[in-house]
Amino acid sequence: MQIPRCSGVGGRASVRRMRAVWRVAGIGIHLLLIAAALVAVVVWTSQLASPPALRVAAVVLVAVLSMVTVFGRLQLGFGPAAGSAAAWIVWLVAVVLAGVGVAEMILGFVAGGSPSEQHSNGFPLAAVVLAVYLTAFLAVTRRDGGLPPRALLTGVGLGLLAAALFAGAVPLLWPELVFWLGLLLIAAAALGSGRLIRPAEVGVQAALLATLTACQALFFVAAVLYYYGPDAWMPYAGPGPLTLQGQLEQNRAEAIDPYAGLLFLGAVAATGLTVQAVYAYRRSRAGTSTISVGPQPVG
Repeated sequence: MQIPRCSGVGGRASVRRMRAVWRVAGIGIHLLLIAAALVAVVVWTSQLASPPALRVAAVVLVAVLSMVTVFGRLQLGFGPAAGSAAAWIVWLVAVVLAGVGVAEMILGFVAGGSPSEQHSNGFPLAAVVLAVYLTAFLAVTRRDGGLPPRALLTGVGLGLLAAALFAGAVPLLWPELVFWLGLLLIAAAALGSGRLIRPAEVGVQAALLATLTACQALFFVAAVLYYYGPDAWMPYAGPGPLTLQGQLEQNRAEAIDPYAGLLFLGAVAATGLTVQAVYAYRRSRAGTSTISVGPQPVG
């Protein structure tokens, strides 16, 4: 008596249908989240004392970053994303950091008091920098060729730890030393990730991930602390206004300037990870397109 085998075929077909349903549901949820983010930015900026140029630039910035996340679902070297818990945690960190960057950009321009023509000038550069960071996080969390879970958690964890230690040091250290401490913390995060992760090639990628995470998080922490912190935290900006209040305002306005270099340092690390992901993707595509032919029979 033979056992029918159609049940196995039907089971596999059912699994494929369920996967297709989940894939469509995931795309739908993703699009709804993008729409919600755009609506939230429109509503939020409409309640701020901001000119129309700023509102349009903020919506465009969020739209660009949202489109970058769509690449995480496409087979273009940056997706689809891995299904591990570590990949989801790292992706969540990436989205939160991007959201903080958008919020700080909007609040910074609103508080700047510049003319409306100048409000949108910084957004193209911000869109490029934030998109580069977000793309790098996509590259390391992709399913085929991304970093292993231990490397992901180590790189991002040490990067965030560097930013947290920096935040704790700002109220304690002499203001002129805080920036150099930030550099040391970023270097320590990168070196620590590189030494903890093996093999060496994966360790280098983990070090780059720690660098870009630390640079981005540390810049945002510095922006918040130097904007809302007391005057005693501000490093001396050099001789300027004659009044004490004017000097304090100058110190606060220029306190964040050195940290812009750290943001671009992280963008360089993010670019390195992105280029490596594209190269690995093209190499894998070239390998799959090559068909090996075995020895042909003679005669």
